[in-house]
Amino acid sequence: MKIYRKSISIACVLVLFSCESIKSLEGLVIDNNNVPLDSVLVSDNMINQIVFTDSLGRFKYIRMGPVRQGLDIKFNFSKKGYRNYSQTIKVNESSKVIVVMNKDTIE
Repeated sequence: MKIYRKSISIACVLVLFSCESIKSLEGLVIDNNNVPLDSVLVSDNMINQIVFTDSLGRFKYIRMGPVRQGLDIKFNFSKKGYRNYSQTIKVNESSKVIVVMNKDTIE
């Protein structure tokens, strides 16, 4: 009976973990002149994950979540000298986006 219970427990755990999928968003952050912006803080409003853009303005956001296509996540982009920017993006298994940030005219 103990072996049977352990087998059922293991099967339940495997089923739960198989319901997870990886969703990712790859992006490029540029300014109005198409110049890539490095060190832009990219954060979400769901699990407060933070990533930064690299020297070429690229970032990659990865999230484990339930199998559900088209998860809408609000992202915030911020960098000193630029206006903060927010955008809701539909994130699937592999989504891509280009974000344009405007210089802050009040410094």
